[in-house]
Amino acid sequence: MKSFLKNMFLVVCSIVVVILLTLILDRVLGHAIPKPFPEGTHDLIFPPLSHQEFASVDFTYVVETNSLGIRDREVEKPKKADHYRIIAVGDSYTYGWGVNIEDTWLRRLEQRISLNGRTVETVNLGKPGTGPPFYAEITRTVVPLLEPDLILVGILQGNDIASSGAEGLEQVGSGLIRWTRLLYPNFVRTVEMMQLSRSLEKRTQERPPEKTTAEDNARWSANTAKEFYEKMTAEEKERFAQLDTEVKQAFFDGMLNPYMIDLALKNKHIYTLTLKPEDPWIQQCIGNMAKALQIIKSVANQSGARVAVVSIPDGPYVNEVAWKNIQRVGFDVVPEMLTSEAPDKVIQMACEKAGMPCFTVSEAFRERRQEPDLFFTLDGHLTAKGHQLLAETLAPKLQKWLNEK
Repeated sequence: MKSFLKNMFLVVCSIVVVILLTLILDRVLGHAIPKPFPEGTHDLIFPPLSHQEFASVDFTYVVETNSLGIRDREVEKPKKADHYRIIAVGDSYTYGWGVNIEDTWLRRLEQRISLNGRTVETVNLGKPGTGPPFYAEITRTVVPLLEPDLILVGILQGNDIASSGAEGLEQVGSGLIRWTRLLYPNFVRTVEMMQLSRSLEKRTQERPPEKTTAEDNARWSANTAKEFYEKMTAEEKERFAQLDTEVKQAFFDGMLNPYMIDLALKNKHIYTLTLKPEDPWIQQCIGNMAKALQIIKSVANQSGARVAVVSIPDGPYVNEVAWKNIQRVGFDVVPEMLTSEAPDKVIQMACEKAGMPCFTVSEAFRERRQEPDLFFTLDGHLTAKGHQLLAETLAPKLQKWLNEK
Protein backbone atom coordinates (compact mmCIF):
# COMPACT_ATOMS: atom_id res chain seq x y z
CA MET A 1 0.00 0.00 0.00
CA LYS A 2 2.85 2.37 0.93
CA SER A 3 4.61 1.50 -2.30
CA PHE A 4 1.44 2.30 -4.32
CA LEU A 5 0.97 5.65 -2.59
CA LYS A 6 4.63 6.49 -3.14
CA ASN A 7 4.33 5.68 -6.84
CA MET A 8 1.16 7.74 -7.14
CA PHE A 9 2.88 10.65 -5.42
CA LEU A 10 5.77 10.43 -7.86
CA VAL A 11 3.37 10.33 -10.82
CA VAL A 12 1.48 13.39 -9.59
CA CYS A 13 4.73 15.25 -8.95
CA SER A 14 5.96 14.35 -12.43
CA ILE A 15 2.74 15.63 -14.00
CA VAL A 16 2.98 18.88 -12.02
CA VAL A 17 6.63 19.33 -13.07
CA VAL A 18 5.77 18.72 -16.74
CA ILE A 19 2.90 21.22 -16.60
CA LEU A 20 5.14 23.82 -14.94
CA LEU A 21 7.84 23.28 -17.55
CA THR A 22 5.35 23.64 -20.41
CA LEU A 23 3.96 26.82 -18.84
CA ILE A 24 7.48 28.25 -18.54
CA LEU A 25 8.28 27.18 -22.10
CA ASP A 26 5.13 28.89 -23.39
CA ARG A 27 6.11 32.15 -21.67
CA VAL A 28 9.80 32.01 -22.60
CA LEU A 29 9.56 30.85 -26.19
CA GLY A 30 6.05 32.06 -27.05
CA HIS A 31 7.00 35.60 -27.88
CA ALA A 32 10.05 34.43 -29.80
CA ILE A 33 7.97 32.38 -32.24
CA PRO A 34 7.43 34.49 -35.34
CA LYS A 35 3.77 35.16 -36.02
CA PRO A 36 2.87 33.94 -39.49
CA PHE A 37 1.39 36.54 -41.76
CA PRO A 38 -0.07 35.71 -45.16
CA GLU A 39 1.64 37.09 -48.22
CA GLY A 40 -0.18 38.58 -51.17
CA THR A 41 -3.54 40.34 -51.28
CA HIS A 42 -6.72 39.28 -49.51
CA ASP A 43 -10.37 40.25 -49.44
CA LEU A 44 -10.97 40.59 -45.72
CA ILE A 45 -13.81 43.04 -46.34
CA PHE A 46 -13.53 44.38 -49.91
CA PRO A 47 -11.58 43.45 -53.04
CA PRO A 48 -7.96 44.45 -52.31
CA LEU A 49 -6.10 47.27 -54.05
CA SER A 50 -9.34 48.49 -55.63
CA HIS A 51 -10.08 52.03 -56.75
CA GLN A 52 -13.67 53.22 -56.93
CA GLU A 53 -15.18 56.61 -57.58
CA PHE A 54 -18.67 57.56 -56.44
CA ALA A 55 -20.97 60.48 -57.17
CA SER A 56 -24.48 61.33 -56.04
CA VAL A 57 -26.74 64.34 -55.70
CA ASP A 58 -24.91 65.07 -52.43
CA PHE A 59 -21.25 64.17 -52.89
CA THR A 60 -18.32 62.81 -54.87
CA TYR A 61 -15.59 60.74 -53.23
CA VAL A 62 -12.96 58.08 -53.88
CA VAL A 63 -12.51 54.70 -52.19
CA GLU A 64 -9.20 52.83 -52.26
CA THR A 65 -8.49 49.59 -50.43
CA ASN A 66 -5.19 48.17 -49.20
CA SER A 67 -3.74 44.70 -49.79
CA LEU A 68 -5.95 43.24 -47.03
CA GLY A 69 -9.14 44.52 -48.61
CA ILE A 70 -9.63 47.25 -46.01
CA ARG A 71 -10.55 50.84 -46.85
CA ASP A 72 -7.44 52.37 -45.34
CA ARG A 73 -3.68 52.70 -45.64
CA GLU A 74 -1.42 49.66 -45.68
CA VAL A 75 -1.13 48.18 -42.19
CA GLU A 76 2.39 47.58 -40.90
CA LYS A 77 3.06 43.99 -39.88
CA PRO A 78 4.01 43.37 -37.20
CA LYS A 79 2.88 46.48 -35.35
CA LYS A 80 5.73 48.70 -34.17
CA ALA A 81 6.38 48.64 -30.42
CA ASP A 82 6.00 52.42 -30.07
CA HIS A 83 2.67 52.51 -31.93
CA TYR A 84 -0.77 52.49 -30.33
CA ARG A 85 -3.16 50.89 -32.80
CA ILE A 86 -6.89 51.64 -32.73
CA ILE A 87 -9.23 49.65 -34.96
CA ALA A 88 -12.86 50.56 -35.50
CA VAL A 89 -15.64 48.24 -36.67
CA GLY A 90 -18.97 49.60 -37.83
CA ASP A 91 -21.21 50.28 -40.80
CA SER A 92 -21.19 53.02 -43.45
CA TYR A 93 -21.02 55.79 -40.81
CA THR A 94 -17.67 54.37 -39.64
CA TYR A 95 -16.53 53.47 -43.16
CA GLY A 96 -17.20 57.06 -44.21
CA TRP A 97 -19.86 56.84 -46.93
CA GLY A 98 -19.71 60.00 -49.00
CA VAL A 99 -16.38 61.33 -47.71
CA ASN A 100 -12.73 60.59 -48.39
CA ILE A 101 -10.90 58.46 -45.83
CA GLU A 102 -8.95 61.45 -44.45
CA ASP A 103 -12.26 63.07 -43.46
CA THR A 104 -13.72 60.13 -41.51
CA TRP A 105 -14.25 60.51 -37.77
CA LEU A 106 -11.74 57.73 -37.06
CA ARG A 107 -8.91 59.41 -38.99
CA ARG A 108 -9.80 62.75 -37.37
CA LEU A 109 -9.73 61.05 -33.97
CA GLU A 110 -6.23 59.76 -34.68
CA GLN A 111 -4.99 63.34 -34.75
CA ARG A 112 -6.58 64.18 -31.38
CA ILE A 113 -5.43 61.30 -29.14
CA SER A 114 -2.08 61.53 -27.31
CA LEU A 115 -0.54 58.62 -25.41
CA ASN A 116 2.80 59.37 -23.75
CA GLY A 117 4.80 59.78 -26.92
CA ARG A 118 3.42 56.69 -28.65
CA THR A 119 2.33 57.10 -32.25
CA VAL A 120 -1.42 56.62 -32.54
CA GLU A 121 -2.55 54.84 -35.70
CA THR A 122 -6.07 53.87 -36.75
CA VAL A 123 -7.43 51.14 -39.00
CA ASN A 124 -10.91 51.51 -40.49
CA LEU A 125 -12.87 48.25 -40.65
CA GLY A 126 -16.24 49.78 -41.45
CA LYS A 127 -18.46 48.16 -44.05
CA PRO A 128 -21.70 49.67 -45.40
CA GLY A 129 -24.94 47.77 -44.90
CA THR A 130 -23.73 45.65 -41.98
CA GLY A 131 -24.71 45.37 -38.32
CA PRO A 132 -23.51 43.98 -34.96
CA PRO A 133 -23.29 40.32 -36.10
CA PHE A 134 -20.77 41.38 -38.76
CA TYR A 135 -18.89 43.55 -36.26
CA ALA A 136 -18.41 40.48 -34.06
CA GLU A 137 -17.33 38.27 -36.97
CA ILE A 138 -14.81 40.69 -38.46
CA THR A 139 -13.35 41.31 -34.99
CA ARG A 140 -12.77 37.58 -34.58
CA THR A 141 -10.86 37.57 -37.85
CA VAL A 142 -8.75 40.71 -37.70
CA VAL A 143 -7.77 41.10 -34.04
CA PRO A 144 -5.19 38.27 -34.02
CA LEU A 145 -3.89 39.66 -37.31
CA LEU A 146 -3.72 43.39 -36.51
CA GLU A 147 -2.95 43.21 -32.76
CA PRO A 148 -4.87 46.36 -31.77
CA ASP A 149 -4.45 48.13 -28.47
CA LEU A 150 -8.01 49.48 -28.61
CA ILE A 151 -11.15 48.32 -30.42
CA LEU A 152 -13.88 50.88 -31.05
CA VAL A 153 -17.31 49.60 -32.02
CA GLY A 154 -19.30 52.22 -33.92
CA ILE A 155 -22.99 51.56 -33.22
CA LEU A 156 -25.35 53.67 -35.34
CA GLN A 157 -28.40 55.03 -33.54
CA GLY A 158 -31.61 53.28 -34.52
CA ASN A 159 -30.41 51.22 -37.44
CA ASP A 160 -27.97 48.97 -35.59
CA ILE A 161 -30.55 48.01 -32.97
CA ALA A 162 -32.96 46.99 -35.72
CA SER A 163 -30.26 45.00 -37.52
CA SER A 164 -29.10 43.12 -34.41
CA GLY A 165 -30.22 39.71 -35.60
CA ALA A 166 -29.19 36.58 -33.75
CA GLU A 167 -27.36 35.07 -36.72
CA GLY A 168 -23.65 34.43 -36.27
CA LEU A 169 -23.62 35.14 -32.56
CA GLU A 170 -22.18 31.87 -31.31
CA GLN A 171 -20.04 32.40 -28.24
CA VAL A 172 -16.28 32.21 -28.63
CA GLY A 173 -14.77 28.92 -27.54
CA SER A 174 -15.68 26.13 -25.15
CA GLY A 175 -14.61 25.97 -21.52
CA LEU A 176 -11.66 23.73 -22.44
CA ILE A 177 -10.48 26.21 -25.09
CA ARG A 178 -10.77 29.09 -22.63
CA TRP A 179 -8.71 27.26 -20.01
CA THR A 180 -6.11 26.27 -22.60
CA ARG A 181 -5.91 29.88 -23.73
CA LEU A 182 -5.46 31.00 -20.13
CA LEU A 183 -2.68 28.51 -19.43
CA TYR A 184 -0.90 28.63 -22.81
CA PRO A 185 -1.73 32.01 -24.38
CA ASN A 186 1.26 32.15 -26.72
CA PHE A 187 0.77 28.62 -28.01
CA VAL A 188 -2.94 29.19 -28.65
CA ARG A 189 -2.22 32.53 -30.33
CA THR A 190 0.31 30.90 -32.66
CA VAL A 191 -2.13 28.13 -33.60
CA GLU A 192 -4.87 30.69 -34.27
CA MET A 193 -2.56 32.73 -36.48
CA MET A 194 -1.67 29.64 -38.47
CA GLN A 195 -5.37 28.85 -38.91
CA LEU A 196 -6.02 32.43 -39.97
CA SER A 197 -3.19 32.29 -42.49
CA ARG A 198 -4.67 29.17 -44.06
CA SER A 199 -8.09 30.81 -44.13
CA LEU A 200 -6.72 33.89 -45.84
CA GLU A 201 -4.87 31.79 -48.39
CA LYS A 202 -8.28 30.57 -49.56
CA ARG A 203 -9.42 34.18 -49.88
CA THR A 204 -6.38 35.34 -51.82
CA GLN A 205 -7.28 37.81 -54.52
CA GLU A 206 -5.73 36.63 -57.77
CA ARG A 207 -7.75 38.66 -60.27
CA PRO A 208 -6.64 42.17 -61.28
CA PRO A 209 -7.54 45.01 -58.88
CA GLU A 210 -11.01 46.43 -59.40
CA LYS A 211 -11.28 49.93 -60.85
CA THR A 212 -14.62 51.63 -61.40
CA THR A 213 -15.55 55.18 -62.29
CA ALA A 214 -18.36 57.28 -60.89
CA GLU A 215 -20.24 56.62 -64.13
CA ASP A 216 -19.86 52.85 -63.66
CA ASN A 217 -21.28 52.99 -60.15
CA ALA A 218 -24.10 55.35 -61.17
CA ARG A 219 -25.03 52.95 -63.94
CA TRP A 220 -25.09 50.03 -61.48
CA SER A 221 -27.25 52.04 -59.03
CA ALA A 222 -29.65 53.00 -61.83
CA ASN A 223 -30.04 49.35 -62.87
CA THR A 224 -30.63 48.36 -59.23
CA ALA A 225 -33.22 51.14 -58.87
CA LYS A 226 -35.02 49.92 -61.98
CA GLU A 227 -35.12 46.35 -60.61
CA PHE A 228 -36.45 47.60 -57.27
CA TYR A 229 -39.17 49.63 -58.99
CA GLU A 230 -40.30 46.70 -61.12
CA LYS A 231 -40.68 44.55 -57.98
CA MET A 232 -42.59 47.15 -55.96
CA THR A 233 -46.09 46.31 -54.84
CA ALA A 234 -48.98 48.53 -55.93
CA GLU A 235 -48.98 50.17 -52.50
CA GLU A 236 -45.22 50.81 -52.64
CA LYS A 237 -45.50 52.35 -56.13
CA GLU A 238 -48.26 54.61 -54.87
CA ARG A 239 -46.09 55.81 -52.01
CA PHE A 240 -43.11 56.18 -54.35
CA ALA A 241 -45.20 58.40 -56.64
CA GLN A 242 -45.76 60.77 -53.71
CA LEU A 243 -42.02 61.44 -53.28
CA ASP A 244 -40.81 64.77 -54.63
CA THR A 245 -39.51 65.00 -58.18
CA GLU A 246 -35.84 65.48 -57.24
CA VAL A 247 -35.81 62.28 -55.17
CA LYS A 248 -37.49 60.18 -57.85
CA GLN A 249 -35.21 61.51 -60.59
CA ALA A 250 -32.05 60.90 -58.51
CA PHE A 251 -33.28 57.37 -57.76
CA PHE A 252 -33.71 56.44 -61.44
CA ASP A 253 -30.50 58.24 -62.48
CA GLY A 254 -28.41 56.20 -60.05
CA MET A 255 -27.54 59.33 -58.07
CA LEU A 256 -29.21 58.23 -54.83
CA ASN A 257 -28.74 55.04 -52.84
CA PRO A 258 -31.53 52.74 -54.15
CA TYR A 259 -31.42 50.59 -51.01
CA MET A 260 -32.41 53.57 -48.86
CA ILE A 261 -35.52 54.21 -50.96
CA ASP A 262 -36.36 50.49 -50.95
CA LEU A 263 -36.06 50.40 -47.15
CA ALA A 264 -38.26 53.49 -46.77
CA LEU A 265 -41.00 51.95 -48.89
CA LYS A 266 -40.87 48.62 -47.06
CA ASN A 267 -40.45 49.92 -43.50
CA LYS A 268 -41.23 53.62 -43.19
CA HIS A 269 -41.42 53.42 -39.38
CA ILE A 270 -37.86 52.18 -38.85
CA TYR A 271 -36.67 55.47 -37.31
CA THR A 272 -39.42 55.55 -34.70
CA LEU A 273 -39.02 51.95 -33.50
CA THR A 274 -36.04 52.80 -31.28
CA LEU A 275 -38.07 55.32 -29.30
CA LYS A 276 -39.70 52.51 -27.30
CA PRO A 277 -36.94 50.71 -25.32
CA GLU A 278 -39.56 48.79 -23.34
CA ASP A 279 -41.04 47.21 -26.48
CA PRO A 280 -40.51 43.38 -26.40
CA TRP A 281 -39.00 43.36 -29.89
CA ILE A 282 -36.60 46.18 -29.04
CA GLN A 283 -35.68 44.35 -25.84
CA GLN A 284 -34.85 41.28 -27.93
CA CYS A 285 -32.72 43.41 -30.26
CA ILE A 286 -30.89 44.88 -27.26
CA GLY A 287 -30.14 41.37 -26.04
CA ASN A 288 -28.88 40.33 -29.48
CA MET A 289 -26.64 43.39 -29.68
CA ALA A 290 -25.26 42.59 -26.23
CA LYS A 291 -24.34 39.09 -27.45
CA ALA A 292 -22.39 40.57 -30.35
CA LEU A 293 -20.63 42.99 -28.02
CA GLN A 294 -19.79 40.16 -25.60
CA ILE A 295 -18.08 38.29 -28.44
CA ILE A 296 -16.05 41.39 -29.30
CA LYS A 297 -15.15 41.86 -25.63
CA SER A 298 -14.05 38.24 -25.35
CA VAL A 299 -11.80 38.57 -28.41
CA ALA A 300 -10.39 41.82 -27.02
CA ASN A 301 -9.63 40.23 -23.66
CA GLN A 302 -7.85 37.34 -25.34
CA SER A 303 -5.57 39.74 -27.19
CA GLY A 304 -5.03 42.15 -24.31
CA ALA A 305 -6.86 44.98 -26.09
CA ARG A 306 -9.30 47.47 -24.61
CA VAL A 307 -12.73 47.88 -26.14
CA ALA A 308 -15.41 50.58 -26.10
CA VAL A 309 -18.58 51.47 -27.98
CA VAL A 310 -19.23 54.78 -29.73
CA SER A 311 -22.88 55.70 -30.26
CA ILE A 312 -22.87 57.22 -33.75
CA PRO A 313 -25.48 60.00 -34.19
CA ASP A 314 -27.99 59.60 -37.02
CA GLY A 315 -29.37 62.85 -38.41
CA PRO A 316 -33.11 62.48 -37.72
CA TYR A 317 -32.39 62.09 -33.98
CA VAL A 318 -30.07 65.06 -33.56
CA ASN A 319 -30.55 67.55 -36.42
CA GLU A 320 -33.72 69.41 -37.46
CA VAL A 321 -32.63 69.74 -41.08
CA ALA A 322 -31.88 66.01 -41.37
CA TRP A 323 -35.17 65.25 -39.58
CA LYS A 324 -37.05 67.15 -42.30
CA ASN A 325 -34.99 65.74 -45.16
CA ILE A 326 -35.47 62.10 -44.18
CA GLN A 327 -39.20 62.57 -44.82
CA ARG A 328 -38.44 63.51 -48.41
CA VAL A 329 -37.15 59.99 -49.10
CA GLY A 330 -40.19 58.29 -47.59
CA PHE A 331 -39.57 57.71 -43.87
CA ASP A 332 -41.99 58.60 -41.08
CA VAL A 333 -40.79 60.75 -38.20
CA VAL A 334 -42.21 62.20 -34.97
CA PRO A 335 -41.13 65.42 -33.17
CA GLU A 336 -39.89 63.63 -30.03
CA MET A 337 -37.10 62.01 -32.05
CA LEU A 338 -35.11 65.24 -31.69
CA THR A 339 -35.30 65.26 -27.88
CA SER A 340 -35.62 61.61 -26.86
CA GLU A 341 -32.75 59.91 -25.03
CA ALA A 342 -33.89 56.51 -26.33
CA PRO A 343 -31.58 56.31 -29.41
CA ASP A 344 -28.55 56.43 -27.10
CA LYS A 345 -30.25 54.64 -24.22
CA VAL A 346 -30.91 51.38 -26.08
CA ILE A 347 -27.24 51.23 -27.10
CA GLN A 348 -26.18 51.94 -23.52
CA MET A 349 -28.47 49.16 -22.28
CA ALA A 350 -26.77 46.67 -24.61
CA CYS A 351 -23.37 47.91 -23.45
CA GLU A 352 -24.34 47.47 -19.80
CA LYS A 353 -25.37 43.87 -20.50
CA ALA A 354 -22.01 43.28 -22.19
CA GLY A 355 -20.03 45.09 -19.49
CA MET A 356 -18.60 47.60 -21.95
CA PRO A 357 -18.19 51.41 -21.79
CA CYS A 358 -20.26 53.52 -24.17
CA PHE A 359 -19.44 57.03 -25.38
CA THR A 360 -22.17 59.32 -26.71
CA VAL A 361 -21.90 62.57 -28.67
CA SER A 362 -25.56 63.43 -29.28
CA GLU A 363 -25.45 66.49 -27.04
CA ALA A 364 -22.90 68.23 -29.26
CA PHE A 365 -24.95 67.60 -32.38
CA ARG A 366 -28.21 68.73 -30.77
CA GLU A 367 -26.55 71.96 -29.71
CA ARG A 368 -26.07 72.58 -33.45
CA ARG A 369 -29.35 71.01 -34.54
CA GLN A 370 -30.20 73.76 -37.01
CA GLU A 371 -26.94 73.57 -38.98
CA PRO A 372 -27.69 72.23 -42.47
CA ASP A 373 -24.28 70.83 -43.38
CA LEU A 374 -23.59 68.13 -40.76
CA PHE A 375 -25.51 65.49 -42.73
CA PHE A 376 -25.96 65.07 -46.48
CA THR A 377 -29.29 66.43 -47.69
CA LEU A 378 -30.90 63.34 -49.25
CA ASP A 379 -28.36 60.62 -48.56
CA GLY A 380 -28.41 61.34 -44.80
CA HIS A 381 -24.85 60.24 -43.92
CA LEU A 382 -22.41 62.41 -41.99
CA THR A 383 -20.64 65.04 -44.05
CA ALA A 384 -16.94 65.79 -43.55
CA LYS A 385 -18.04 68.53 -41.13
CA GLY A 386 -20.22 66.01 -39.27
CA HIS A 387 -17.33 63.56 -39.00
CA GLN A 388 -15.15 66.35 -37.64
CA LEU A 389 -17.71 67.27 -34.97
CA LEU A 390 -18.01 63.63 -33.94
CA ALA A 391 -14.22 63.31 -33.56
CA GLU A 392 -13.90 66.61 -31.71
CA THR A 393 -16.59 65.59 -29.22
CA LEU A 394 -15.41 62.02 -28.76
CA ALA A 395 -11.67 62.73 -28.42
CA PRO A 396 -11.62 64.34 -24.93
CA LYS A 397 -13.98 61.70 -23.53
CA LEU A 398 -11.90 58.88 -24.95
CA GLN A 399 -8.65 60.57 -23.90
CA LYS A 400 -9.86 60.86 -20.31
CA TRP A 401 -10.90 57.20 -20.23
CA LEU A 402 -7.56 56.05 -21.65
CA ASN A 403 -5.65 58.18 -19.14
CA GLU A 404 -7.68 56.71 -16.26
CA LYS A 405 -6.91 53.22 -17.50
